Amino acid sequence: MDGRSSYVLFLVSVFIFSVAGRLGLGKRIATVHVTNSMPRELQPIQLGCNSRYKDHGMHQLHVGEDYQFGARHAYQPRRDWNHKAVFWRVKENGFFLSWDNSSWVRKSIWQTE
Repeated sequence: MDGRSSYVLFLVSVFIFSVAGRLGLGKRIATVHVTNSMPRELQPIQLGCNSRYKDHGMHQLHVGEDYQFGARHAYQPRRDWNHKAVFWRVKENGFFLSWDNSSWVRKSIWQTE
């Protein structure tokens, strides 16, 4: 695994799953999608999916691939409560959030809302 893939793995894990552990108090199950939108010449990203409730293991996402899973605690209830799906796109210039898989908002890895 090269440095960029390790970096992406770390950021995805910290941003999506640690925030969820702090705020994920709802019982509703949302479908979380993570899509690799990095440039084609880069190595696949490594995605670690786990929470304190379930370990989904490691997944390798090639460019254009989408990994999805149902989760009670992998979204932020205050932000995502009215959405059945949460879409994350990993790009070279950041992480992008969408609820409709068409309009995207760039998110900082340190934002919690």
